[in-house]
This record gives sequence, structure tokens and C-alpha cells, in this order.
Amino acid sequence: MTHKLTALATSLLLAPAALFAQETAPKAERISMSQAIKSAQSSIDGGVLEAEIETEGDALVYEIDLVRRESVYEVTVNAATGDVMKQSEEQLTSFLSGLFQEDELRVAGTAREVLMTALTELEGQDGTRIEEVSLDDEDDRMVYEVELTDATGERELLIDVTTGEITPDD
Repeated sequence: MTHKLTALATSLLLAPAALFAQETAPKAERISMSQAIKSAQSSIDGGVLEAEIETEGDALVYEIDLVRRESVYEVTVNAATGDVMKQSEEQLTSFLSGLFQEDELRVAGTAREVLMTALTELEGQDGTRIEEVSLDDEDDRMVYEVELTDATGERELLIDVTTGEITPDD
């Protein structure tokens, strides 16, 4: 019984220390979203429809959907190394056409420079990590919706694909 109480007391005393260590441990190093997109585009020369960071198994990866002509490609990039891990081509079936509107497919190919310039500007701010980018039609204008984490917390921004203007997503 004494051993059980000692074990319980030890657990209760060490739990806060373990939690503190977990919260203050440095986050795993990873390449930026713009670097991941460049890696994906070196494999498939296409425009960005969507890009996000996620966990696949026990690895942190970027999944990037690129469009080129009549095809959408999903490219998986290792977030630690920038290496392309895999890619798959999806023909634009009625299902995918429903997910990606014709305007989005067209604009993705022409907005590459605007997107990369804006992402580089955002990533140049200390502590900013872009978590997700998605092309969308917002109030009759094409924008990239960007989810990021910075010193102020989590935020959502819009990048106008025509002007490159970065605005809060209200």
C-alpha cells in the first residue's frame, strides 16, 4: 500500500513538470509553406489550389494540390526535408470539378507569382508559420485564404490574386 501511495504522490508531483516540458519544448523544425510549394512545383509544374500542413503517420508533411491543364495533382512534401514523398494525378471528374470550380482552376495557373510573393512576405515576419492556403471565390473576387500562426496567435488572411493585397479575413 505504501508503494502505491508513493507512486501516486510521485506521479502527481511530476505531472506538472512533464506538462511544462511538453509546452516549452521547441517545435519541430520544418520548411516554410513557400518552400514546400516550390518543392512540389519542381515535381509538377502547376498552380496552387490548396496547400496544408498535416501529420501523416508520425511524419509532418505538406499536402499540396496543384493544377496543370486538365489535371489536379496531389503532391506530398516532407516538412522537415522538403523532399517530395509522393504525387498522384487526379483527372477532373465530375466529383473533382464540383470541388474545384472552373474559375479556380484557371486562376491557380496564373496567380503563382502573386501567391509566392505574398507568402514570402508573410513568412518574413518573425515567428509566422503558414498552416493552410486555399484558393476561393470571396465576394466575386478570387483570393487565397491563408491560415497562419504568429506572435498574436492564429489568424486568417486573404491574398487578392489580382493585386497581391493581403487583408484580414473578417
